[in-house]
Amino acid sequence: MSETAPARRGPYAKSAERRLEIIESATAVFSEHGYRGGSLRQIAKQLDLGLTTVMHHFPTKVSLLAAVLEQEDAADADFDDRARRDGLIPTILGTVERNLGRRELVRMFSIVSAEATFPGHEAHDWLRRRYAQVTADYARLIAHDRDAGRIRADGDELTLAGLVITGWEGIQVRWLADDTDPVAAMHAMLTKILQPTAENHEGRAGPPSTPSGTFDDSLHN
Repeated sequence: MSETAPARRGPYAKSAERRLEIIESATAVFSEHGYRGGSLRQIAKQLDLGLTTVMHHFPTKVSLLAAVLEQEDAADADFDDRARRDGLIPTILGTVERNLGRRELVRMFSIVSAEATFPGHEAHDWLRRRYAQVTADYARLIAHDRDAGRIRADGDELTLAGLVITGWEGIQVRWLADDTDPVAAMHAMLTKILQPTAENHEGRAGPPSTPSGTFDDSLHN
């Protein structure tokens, strides 16, 4: 009986592997040199590829940055499960603590988010989709915590989620600018907006857990 020949990887699998290699290299380059200091040429050189090969997968640096940030989000895929188990407040605080060690990634997210607010920017649609998705996710988690008796915040869940996200981004920018403690600032903001119940104050619904994977978010999640 003859042995079955191993299945050949198709072009799509090879293309996906190449994209992942480029994203991983970009993460390292951007983290070391910053978004503006890193370049597609550096990334190509690190992988021993031609610049045209990199640009075939990511025509612009901002499209590659978006892929890096999305990959970071995907690495924290159990954020929703942890938030339902421990509560949204301690889970967010755990992510903020994690981001203390990812300063350049947080900086890059802040830069591309600001630039992409312009409707003609190539990352504008990506940014709008991201805000819509994260806001919807947080609204569901706020509703879950309210039903579980963890928080007593009044108001529409989408509005509350939007306030959390907007406040988080402002706190991150302040941290990047002058090292204002983002964990303490986030704790104060979340307490004010979501109003944890007495038994869940200070995150007693569960200690801030370190994500196994990103700045929710993560960079927001």
